[in-house]
Amino acid sequence: MNDKLQYATMLEIPVNTVSVTFKPQKKRRKAKKINHDQVKREVVEKVNAQMEEQEETAVSLFDQPEEQNELNENFSEPTIEQVVEKKKKFKVSVIGVQLIIIGLLVATIFLTNAVYADSGINVFLRGVFGNQNTVQVDARTYDEFAPVIALDDGANMQLSEGVITLSGKGSVYASCDGKVTQVTKGEDGKYTIEITHSKNFKSVLGGLDFAYAGLNDSVYHNIPVGYCSAQATMCFTTSDGSVISDYQIIDNSVVWAV
Repeated sequence: MNDKLQYATMLEIPVNTVSVTFKPQKKRRKAKKINHDQVKREVVEKVNAQMEEQEETAVSLFDQPEEQNELNENFSEPTIEQVVEKKKKFKVSVIGVQLIIIGLLVATIFLTNAVYADSGINVFLRGVFGNQNTVQVDARTYDEFAPVIALDDGANMQLSEGVITLSGKGSVYASCDGKVTQVTKGEDGKYTIEITHSKNFKSVLGGLDFAYAGLNDSVYHNIPVGYCSAQATMCFTTSDGSVISDYQIIDNSVVWAV
């Protein structure tokens, strides 16, 4: 025995002792495997149970005495007539009102167009989609024109019974703006050009060696319509072909008799 321990025993000195205890470790439980089929069956059974409870509740409500059922009159199921009546009720929106107004306006327009052929819409549609080719006819008479006889240098002219004789070599001009309505070539090889200035007024140029304008060509008083090498003639006619003779030429301008 240890001397120190024996000495302590003799002196009755208490000896400290220590006891050590160990907590046993918990065993980890293994996770149970989920049985999916079992879960499905439990869910189905739970849902079926709830449905059975609801059915039993509904049956019990119908089995109640008349005194108790009177309390449930306000909660009775709607009848077929009530359902139909609810379906018939509908709200008219702003867009619906606008569509109705537009439909009424369109119907009014069609009715107006059918009754009145000269309504504003019909006139407008004829003006836009119609094939109306309005041709404005120039009905001026000869005394509303102011013809001018243009001559090249060295040329001269003479007036006799409404026929102007142009002598010289050079270009020949129309007296007024107009349109060529006839071009003919004589046996002597000379050209005659008829120019229409209006419905009631024409001029005829004859004795031309060359014609610069063809049928339906527009001609102007400052552009040559032909050429003569010696002598050409000019006269004015009415719509019926009569030669106009009551005029004078002053400073190369035609002055009609009043």
